[in-house]
Amino acid sequence: MLKNKKASKNAWVKRLTTIIFIMLIIMSSRFTELNNMIDNKKNIENGQATIHNQQLNIDEQLPNKTDDKVRDINNEEGQLEVRAKAGNPVYKVMTEKYESTIEINKNSFDASKIQDLLTKHIKIEDGKKIAFLTFDDGPSTTVTPEILKVLKDNNIKATFFVIGKQVEDTPEAKRILQDIYHQGHAIGNHTYSHNYSKLFPKGRADANAFMAEVEKTDQILKSVLGEDFTTDIVRFPGGHCSWKGTEDLDKQLADKNYKYIDWNALVGDAEGGPKTREQLIKRYHQTFVGQQQVVLLMHDTYGKKSTAEALQYIITDLKNKGYEFRTIR
Repeated sequence: MLKNKKASKNAWVKRLTTIIFIMLIIMSSRFTELNNMIDNKKNIENGQATIHNQQLNIDEQLPNKTDDKVRDINNEEGQLEVRAKAGNPVYKVMTEKYESTIEINKNSFDASKIQDLLTKHIKIEDGKKIAFLTFDDGPSTTVTPEILKVLKDNNIKATFFVIGKQVEDTPEAKRILQDIYHQGHAIGNHTYSHNYSKLFPKGRADANAFMAEVEKTDQILKSVLGEDFTTDIVRFPGGHCSWKGTEDLDKQLADKNYKYIDWNALVGDAEGGPKTREQLIKRYHQTFVGQQQVVLLMHDTYGKKSTAEALQYIITDLKNKGYEFRTIR
């Protein structure tokens, strides 16, 4: 009987041990699942933190010295809002491009009306006194930056008729051309060489030579300012009225939608030798006699430092006489 009791006790202990072992396995499994859940939660939290930190890092990489630039652009189709993170090179280029386009459109005047004003004497009857400051033969690395500074200080936009060869001369000239464009000034085509004997042999226009130079300069402008850059305005070296036999050339220009722009006032900075600031101002007063719309010829090429020095006087005089300033497109 004692033997049976001992065997029964051993069997019970064995069963109890088995039960405890099974319970330990179950509990271990539960603990593993719980730990996995905790780890997953931590991973999710860490992942969110990583994403957040990455976003912070991205923001920190962008200079935050100034707020986002915001420009409300009025155009024919409504308003286009352009936002650009300050300092980001990609957005900066996009912003400069949009801003320069907007500045040109906002301050510009229809070139066909200016051409008719100067060639057919068809008056622009809108009651406004408008001055068009135009600069030929640039860009130069010496005078053009001084001209741009005066214009910027006065918040005025002008029209620059550039020579293709001048743009090609140096990398600095290309950068200055970009400055002209990005600051909202208008850009016109002044041929590639400005060579009278090639473009106007014996005083007569060579249409093929002229158009070839216009096209060449147009491609140079696109290479510097972007393939989407276009200009529809041309200025003849020496002025359209200086040459004979322009009929064929005029037709070719019109077929390609170019308008040629002369002038009705000047400062005389291309007449004879170098001039002083005072001489340029005197010539300005001789040719500007209160025209309702005045297209003023000046030059920003090398050796025209006096033009930059006289510019502030001219701007102040025109402002005092009630003129607003526009570009030609």
